[in-house]
Amino acid sequence: MNCALSELDANASVTPLTADQVRSLIQLHHYLYGVVLPTVCVLGFVGNILNVIIFTKKKSSNMLDEVEYCTTICLVALALSDMMFCITTFPNAFMTNKQAYGRHEFMLYYNIYNTAVISIFILSSTLLTVLTALMRYLAICHPFRSRQLISVRNSVMAITIIAVISVAFNLPTFWRKKIEPVPCSTPMDTGVELVRTADGELFMNLRFVYAYKLLWAIFGNFIPLSILMYCNVRLIKALHQSKQLRLLHSRDNTSCLSAHRRINITLITIIIFFFFLVAPSEITKFVFLIIKEQHRDFFTYQMVSMVTNTLQCINFSVNFILYYVIIAPFRKTLHEFVCILARYRRHTDTHNSNSNSGKQQTVMLLSVKDPHHHCIA
Repeated sequence: MNCALSELDANASVTPLTADQVRSLIQLHHYLYGVVLPTVCVLGFVGNILNVIIFTKKKSSNMLDEVEYCTTICLVALALSDMMFCITTFPNAFMTNKQAYGRHEFMLYYNIYNTAVISIFILSSTLLTVLTALMRYLAICHPFRSRQLISVRNSVMAITIIAVISVAFNLPTFWRKKIEPVPCSTPMDTGVELVRTADGELFMNLRFVYAYKLLWAIFGNFIPLSILMYCNVRLIKALHQSKQLRLLHSRDNTSCLSAHRRINITLITIIIFFFFLVAPSEITKFVFLIIKEQHRDFFTYQMVSMVTNTLQCINFSVNFILYYVIIAPFRKTLHEFVCILARYRRHTDTHNSNSNSGKQQTVMLLSVKDPHHHCIA
């Protein structure tokens, strides 16, 4: 995700744009990347922090079976990945078409590495969603096999492998850009050397760029989407059968079945959101990849990219609302957490008020004991 306006200038020569088209792109860029994106990132950051706190509290309870416990671990990891996506995407709102930077400016290095870091968390969140879907699929459709495969140790190992794969797969993008000095420039009055970003040698090889984007489309998009679609269909079928299962089981197991049913509904909704919010961005990237650059409508490409990138950002921020609406224990835990914070705040205010009152009484007593304290001798 690169939200810099400089991309418009750099590609304007490939497909000439009219003045109205440039104006439309600038306005859309301002509203989506300057207003919507930072707002969504802030809300997503706060929401995912609450997700981590609440799911961690739920994980520490002794009321979960092993499958639900492992699913909760995956949801905590997913919330952390989504939160890091929101953090690393937020500075995109402040990127401009600036051409020269001081060597120690934050935005210089953000401009170089933001695509790599953001892509890491996009891939990790995608794979964590796939992992959670596979776990639920095994638990529902292959319960006996799931007891052998689903464990805390295996879940932690799978999350670790996903983190390593996400970093390794995106390593080449760390060399996507490089720093070079601005030609014919002298240090500013403060002695700061001016530099600019340029394409790295690795990404100047068009065959490598095409092959890498194709691999990303296959392993980072189409294969995960296929797995999620299959798991989603099976989970939806399992939901239809859950009412019959609840009637067949005794009352002692009703709460357990209800908990698993809530998790299934939550995961199905997460997958549906993924298809509507994340998949369009990755699919449009692939479509524009196979279209030769000279035949590409740059105006349409920019419009679609900005809209789908914003939708993708919304996906990483919306899970908190989803959990709150669907999972009753999540709402209960959140309300308890808010009540604890409110009681702590009231206690702090009362303590401060009593301290101030005590200080005022002490001052009054000292004034009474020494009535001539302020008199001039």
